[in-house]
Amino acid sequence: PSLSKTSVQTPAHRVILHFDLDCFYAQVEMIRNPALREVPLGIQQKYIIVTCNYVARKQGVTKLMSVTDAKEKCPQLVLVKGEDLTHYREMSYKVTELLMSYCPLVERLGFDENFMDITKMVESKLAQTPESNSFSFKGHVYNHFSADVEASDHPRLAVGSHIAAELREAIRSKVGLTGCAGISSNKLLAKLVSGTFKPNQQTTLLPENVGDIMGCLSSLRKVPGVGHQTVKRLQALGLVSVKDLQLFPLSDLVREFGGPSAQRLKNLALGVDDSPVTPTGAPQSLSDEDSFRKMSSTKEVLEKIRELLSSLVERMHKDGRQPHTFRLTIRRYSATNKWFSRESRQCPIPNHLGQKITSGSSDDAVVQLVPLAMKLFHKMIDSSAAFHLTLINVCFSNLQTRGAAVSGKGSITSFFTHSTSPRKTQIFSSQSQV
Repeated sequence: PSLSKTSVQTPAHRVILHFDLDCFYAQVEMIRNPALREVPLGIQQKYIIVTCNYVARKQGVTKLMSVTDAKEKCPQLVLVKGEDLTHYREMSYKVTELLMSYCPLVERLGFDENFMDITKMVESKLAQTPESNSFSFKGHVYNHFSADVEASDHPRLAVGSHIAAELREAIRSKVGLTGCAGISSNKLLAKLVSGTFKPNQQTTLLPENVGDIMGCLSSLRKVPGVGHQTVKRLQALGLVSVKDLQLFPLSDLVREFGGPSAQRLKNLALGVDDSPVTPTGAPQSLSDEDSFRKMSSTKEVLEKIRELLSSLVERMHKDGRQPHTFRLTIRRYSATNKWFSRESRQCPIPNHLGQKITSGSSDDAVVQLVPLAMKLFHKMIDSSAAFHLTLINVCFSNLQTRGAAVSGKGSITSFFTHSTSPRKTQIFSSQSQV
């Protein structure tokens, strides 16, 4: 596509939704145990509160607070361990599956966010709407107090706001979860606007307010798609605010980042984002991992690998596809760099073993997988010398549908229909990139 396609004059014809579930892990726990609804609840992973319900937030508890600080702020805080992601994963896929039953263009972002391109749904609703003056907005309109005034000027976004409200209600009634939605003409803007009013509300962003929302961002790090390393490089050029980037000469950006990246950064700062909503499809790998302060004996490693494989084999069986590659990842202790010290080794999974995993002979499969994993472990670690690990990850990849190995890439719907139980799936992403 030519650059003119991504220029600021792009007609705002798409309607993109961004859904963000409210305090997701906490909501899942409150569904599992309704008694937790009325109490301050924190979800604990290791020594951190990864999320908390709104009762806890009112008492000063925040996400990513240490457990010690949270208990100090709110002595009656109830803690639930959130290290086992099974229930969260299941609920997360229920939401994606539900959204996909309305429209195939759904893209997952983590467990609790989904993008949706509803342009076609909007167009078919518009075709059925006889009077042009019958438009109204559902929910909030960013930077506008009187919503109805602009509705007939923005029929697509107005209709989009009604669809968003219907989908949020469907998620609430069928899955039991509340969430926020942003309605706009691209992914960047929909994501930025979705959290304007929380919890359980929605906001539409009109084209004339794009400048306002971009100008409100406190730093470049707040622009979705601009990562930590990029921000560092921009700061080295003297760019701190979004305004700085908007006004910076493109030619100077090109010198630092190259043409396409410079144009993309410039566009993002202006609220322009042409990226499509890419249906996630079935995950291309399933993995499970655990982190710990110290693991330094082969016996502990063996036990941990057996434990991780037991749950992963179970999930792989429910998924229904056959894995053809096994990968083991470890992280050695490093005082200087916690994130970038991961190492991996992989090997093919013999066909007879892959079939055992799919057919449900779980115990037998684990017994045969453990030595395979330990072989990979010994390729990375000399166990006769002292070692100090802080993470182990086991991963099945190269997943193929039995009898359809040609395509090798399952669609998310086949991924759901293989089993009646909701999916327990973790999309593997190399956290060394975090």
